[in-house]
Amino acid sequence: MSLPTTAKALLGLSAVLFALAVLSIIDMLLPRPFDGVLLDPDTPGALRVLDVIPGSGAAVAGIVPGDRIAGIGHRMVRDREQASRVLGSYEVGDTVTYFVEDAAGGLRESRLRLGEKRAIKAPYAYACLLGFSFFFIGLYVLLRQPHQRAARIFFVVCNLFLVFLVCRLRPASYSSVDSSILLAGTGALLFLPAAFLHFFLIFPRPLPRLERWIAEHGRTAWRRLLVVVYLLPAAALGARLAKAWHDGESLSLVSGAPLVNWWILAAYMLLGLLVLAINSEGLQDRRQRRGAALVFAGSLFGLVPFLTLAVVTPSFLHSERFLFLGVIPLGLVPLTFAYAIVRFQFLDIRVILHKGLLYTVTTAIVTVSYALAIAFFNSWSRGTALAEWRFFPLLFALAIVLLFEPLRRRIQGPIDGFFFAERSRLQSTMLEMGEQLTAGLDHEEVVRNLVETLPQTLGLHFAALYLVKGGQLERVAGPGYLPAELPLTPELEAFLGRDRRRLTRLDDLDKEAGESPELARLLQRLALDGVELLGDLASPRGRVGIVLLSGKTGQMAVEPTELKLLAGLLSQAAIALETARLLDQRARQAELERELAIASSIQSSLLPASVRMADGWTVAAVCRPARDVGGDFFAQLPGNDDEPGAVIYGDVSGKSVPGALMMMAAHEVLHALAMTHADPAELFDLANRRLYRIGQRSFVALGYLAGASDGPRLRYGLAGQPPPLRRGEDGEVSELPVPVHRLPLGAFHRGTYQVLETRVEPGELILAYSDGVLETQSPDGEFFGEERLRASLAVSLPEPDAAVRSILADLEAFAAGHPAYDDLTLVAIGRRREAE
Repeated sequence: MSLPTTAKALLGLSAVLFALAVLSIIDMLLPRPFDGVLLDPDTPGALRVLDVIPGSGAAVAGIVPGDRIAGIGHRMVRDREQASRVLGSYEVGDTVTYFVEDAAGGLRESRLRLGEKRAIKAPYAYACLLGFSFFFIGLYVLLRQPHQRAARIFFVVCNLFLVFLVCRLRPASYSSVDSSILLAGTGALLFLPAAFLHFFLIFPRPLPRLERWIAEHGRTAWRRLLVVVYLLPAAALGARLAKAWHDGESLSLVSGAPLVNWWILAAYMLLGLLVLAINSEGLQDRRQRRGAALVFAGSLFGLVPFLTLAVVTPSFLHSERFLFLGVIPLGLVPLTFAYAIVRFQFLDIRVILHKGLLYTVTTAIVTVSYALAIAFFNSWSRGTALAEWRFFPLLFALAIVLLFEPLRRRIQGPIDGFFFAERSRLQSTMLEMGEQLTAGLDHEEVVRNLVETLPQTLGLHFAALYLVKGGQLERVAGPGYLPAELPLTPELEAFLGRDRRRLTRLDDLDKEAGESPELARLLQRLALDGVELLGDLASPRGRVGIVLLSGKTGQMAVEPTELKLLAGLLSQAAIALETARLLDQRARQAELERELAIASSIQSSLLPASVRMADGWTVAAVCRPARDVGGDFFAQLPGNDDEPGAVIYGDVSGKSVPGALMMMAAHEVLHALAMTHADPAELFDLANRRLYRIGQRSFVALGYLAGASDGPRLRYGLAGQPPPLRRGEDGEVSELPVPVHRLPLGAFHRGTYQVLETRVEPGELILAYSDGVLETQSPDGEFFGEERLRASLAVSLPEPDAAVRSILADLEAFAAGHPAYDDLTLVAIGRRREAE
């Protein structure tokens, strides 16, 4: 992420300030001759003794607080630089003559032995720790939010705290750099109040009244106001210095800084806290309000004690003990800021903590405490009669096993329970899910309940379940503000199935979605809704759905072990959903099979057991549906008096149940019309109109066959059916002539139909058929075709029954068990010789 120019400039300045703070600490640690005197920072013009380290050379020589160092080694010294140069000419262990002026003005000579100074005392070490805590918190905030103005000002505040705490509160010494470092600390104290106030004027949001003022007067006026805010402490200090010089009085100092600076620091910081309190009341976001309240409390209880000591009772800061008591509460300021960042996403920063690291640290603390307790007991008993007892090691070991070890386990138990509660709940959820599935409960309902309990199990904001339905992902569980449907795009399918990962972070998908704008938009939408993990519910048969998971409600990351358990749980859920889908499909298939069996029974009942024509004619007909029910049929129309009616055969467009329903409708229409309309052309025309109205884009290919009762004349009509074949007495096969127009019934509102007539002599055979006969396929995909039908008819016997059986046998042999694609119908008609 590229940093703006302002952030880069601040980082450059902070590098200088950080180096200055490190230099201050290094200077305190450098080995040099040390007399044991701690100088008073509030009297920079005189080497006034603030305190004396017990046991040092100064303490042995009788130097006490309040004395003034007037000379070192027979040389008069007026300031720290001179004292530093003189002491630098001696070695550790040398005995040096000091000229000391006491509080009454008396001058005496003291000889003291120089020691070595290396250690940093606890108060200053604590101040350094606080200073660097401020620095690193501010650095983290700036790097996470470099474009946010409040983050940049916060970084400035943290740097000023660093310099103030490390450079201003350091004990005064004879070091040559001491004055420069203390001066830097005083400069930080000069600008810290304004930066503190500036930060709370714009955070957590700009003060409403200030926003209105800026809107009225413009940004330039706001910049001018900031200049006044930042220069006012310097102007107040300048005025105080001028007054002190004019009146000839000394400037009041507190811990080396002018008292006026401390008053300004107190006023600005209290004003900043007041602005924060006012600003927090108008925040709508509960999380922001809680974060602001925490920061307010930490700043109030951290700053007020220190400012009280500095402003109200400044003399207390002359004592290292009281200074330490004032600095200790300052630790609340960085602690509350850090906690607000982690817990409430302060400054819009989200910190992900890993339980593994926290668990390691906590366990280490418990283990170290356990070891220290054992070491303490061992040290306490050393040298006693108990330790000299020869059975003491055995009893000590037993005490560890019987007392300390159970105690450690008892302490470790709650820690394990806290850090790995989600893991235990996931394992319990897996067991419960398995029990529910084996108990025969609704699998989809079990998975839905699982997803709805995942937020509580893992501490998530939400979880959502989407199942594949109609080529889309439909939400069946989850919060209502998530999309009701998601597109199951090929790109999403490819990404989910590429690595066969059960769980994928949305960020990982987003990095690879650049080539697919549609997928990028989908992922961006999910990210805005708070989705962080995408669970793939896929089985070997295909994808059944996905699970969307948010982040955790706190700042803990989902641990790798939890991810593995969750992946196993999702695998179990995917198998359960696939099983539920298969069971549902099987139930629907069984229901459909029952319906088909009923429909097939109804259709079979509509087909006559046999058909006949007038005397002298023989007829054989067969209908084979491609499925349980089909669209082909044949029927006997009602005739006049006792004469049988014509034979019709049809082929309805469509297969299975829809085709069967249309077939039934056509059968009933033709049967009803034939009772009042004997003329076949008129029958075709009326049936066409009726079927067109009810057809819903379906139509019926129909054939009509009627033998005359007074001769060998056969009347036939065709509406979309193939031309019938004639087999002569000599075995030769030919087509019957076809009408000019033979559109299927129901295809158009109006149609022209023609009825033809042909003679059928004894020994000849007429074969009418549907196109399903020609479209019968072999296992290789080859069609039976008209040539094979002609050949099969040519070698068959001339009787209709025998011819139909022979052709059916050839069709079955050709198909060789390959399922038929279309229904087929055969109608064979012959003429008896005795009829002539």
